[in-house]
Amino acid sequence: MLFEKRISKGQRLSNWEADTLSDAQKMYAALDAWACLRIFNELKYRAKVKGG
Repeated sequence: MLFEKRISKGQRLSNWEADTLSDAQKMYAALDAWACLRIFNELKYRAKVKGG
């Protein structure tokens, strides 16, 4: 659970070397990138608040 959102990890073991990615793989990659950005921004915000 991340920011009250559940992210399925079912696609992480799929064939990422395929010539064409499935729609599910594309969605997984997009959500994974979004989650990383959210985590980064949250940590940056907390450091700013804590560091004043």
